Amino acid sequence: MEESLSGTIKIRDVSYGTLRAFVNYLYTAEVVCLDQQLACDLLVMAEKYQVLHLKDLCQKFLVANLNWENSFSTYTFVHQHNAKKIIDAALTLIIDNMDKLTAREEYDELKEKDPQLLFEIYEAYLSKQVNKAAAQKGSSASYPPKYNWDNDEVPDYD
Repeated sequence: MEESLSGTIKIRDVSYGTLRAFVNYLYTAEVVCLDQQLACDLLVMAEKYQVLHLKDLCQKFLVANLNWENSFSTYTFVHQHNAKKIIDAALTLIIDNMDKLTAREEYDELKEKDPQLLFEIYEAYLSKQVNKAAAQKGSSASYPPKYNWDNDEVPDYD
């Protein structure tokens, strides 16, 4: 192969800064100047090369820095990279702000590019609403049901 002839390994799918931070992490177990973009890039590399501690570090950083402004882009990005912790955190933030969702620019883009992700968002939102309604309904009922020993009737709490 080309590498054996030239003595050089070319890694084309990553920037110099990301590769430098990745190699530095492998030697020192530290990441210097971590920001949103570098965390995303390192997450991809950590997954590709199975560096689980780095993947976990990046996930923790991304969850800690999650906000409404970056939640949608983070959600779509991490869906491609098997980052369940971030998916759950971003999805929670999105469904807590459903009233603002359709006003986002990314909403129309995602509707065209990946409607399945929008379906998952709406599915999670509806599930949350159903659970909330069930909890409210359940909390108003008396538990355990009271049994009337005189006439053998169990009250209907629905």
